[in-house]
Amino acid sequence: MKTIDQIDKIKAVVLYVLEKLGTGVDYIHLFKMMYFAQQSHLVMYGMPLMEDTFKARKHGPVPSLTYKVMRKVEGKTVDMTQGLDDFCSSIDVCEEDGHQMIYLKDGVKCDMDELSVSNIKILDQWIEKLRDIESFDLSDLSHDNAWEKAKSEAERTGEDIAMTMVDIADAGGASKAMQNVLRERQLNARIFA
Repeated sequence: MKTIDQIDKIKAVVLYVLEKLGTGVDYIHLFKMMYFAQQSHLVMYGMPLMEDTFKARKHGPVPSLTYKVMRKVEGKTVDMTQGLDDFCSSIDVCEEDGHQMIYLKDGVKCDMDELSVSNIKILDQWIEKLRDIESFDLSDLSHDNAWEKAKSEAERTGEDIAMTMVDIADAGGASKAMQNVLRERQLNARIFA
């Protein structure tokens, strides 16, 4: 279960992407921008950009909480998770040309206090890099080693498998030292949670 602070950070990332694009964005674009920004932040700083958990799905990594919010806004799930109402009320989801599109609601702004300078730098980089790439090309691009590992495990067990931050960082080219930093931080987070 995510804390309110973690949900607020994920929401800020989503709203920031929507603000920067200035138009609606399809699920694949949003999810891949989030994934590659997460990966870069892990590689460069040894810390996640946000605490959303990525799952290996058919079209690549999908941020679980963000996807849950989109499905709730679509009316396709009745989620009882505390703290999602504010997130849900800040976006609209509608179908256009066979794609689910996400829009920022009028008057809604990203809470910039939730984002660090490194967050913004990396988000800007990936928004610019991916904005004009076709959705299914982005999907293929995201089928990296971390996705392959989780997807294989999911097929073997029949369960939805989360991609680990260490695997995501490794697929992004993180050094062994940075991967060890991530492992240590995750262990400490579990111990002190």
